[in-house]
Amino acid sequence: MKTNTEHDLIIRCRKGDEPAWRLLLTRYEAYVYRLCFRISGSRDDALDLTQEALVKVLNGLVKFQPGRPFKPWLRQVTVNSCLNYFRRLAPKTVSLEQPVAEDIVLGDTLDGGTDDPAAVVEWQDAREVIRQAVGRLSPQQRLVLVMRHQEGLSYEEIASTTKLPLGTVKSYLFRARQQLRRELAGVYGWEG
Repeated sequence: MKTNTEHDLIIRCRKGDEPAWRLLLTRYEAYVYRLCFRISGSRDDALDLTQEALVKVLNGLVKFQPGRPFKPWLRQVTVNSCLNYFRRLAPKTVSLEQPVAEDIVLGDTLDGGTDDPAAVVEWQDAREVIRQAVGRLSPQQRLVLVMRHQEGLSYEEIASTTKLPLGTVKSYLFRARQQLRRELAGVYGWEG
């Protein structure tokens, strides 16, 4: 009898077992899409990046060491796909009118955890303001912000994953937070 543990699925995928690949894909496709979406800020780009990342995962499984944790490796492949995407876009400028990433900072909660309709509307308005502000960050700043605050990675893990120097990671994150603080201060009258 075939088992469906992550380790067994990876071994079976490496042997060309298509049903095993479909099971592995079912487990991680949504995670890869969410990560691509939060980093790219665009549904269309996220779909393309997800497909690109998953093809790289499938082709790269022969290099994956089955005893190691799979999700960090999957994240690395996905982030590399996103970084390559940003490099291809480098000469272009980012439009302030482009759609922005949903739930990039506030996660997947829809109402802020309250049953009060007025609070729900206020929470949704705040999420929209934050989404727009995050969408105006540079792709690199958005990448490190997502990895730090959505993925929960340390500065060192972000540097390792992105192959950026640690100081650059800290700088991008600092600038992203500064820009968000300035923009949100302007909206909410906070001191920036």
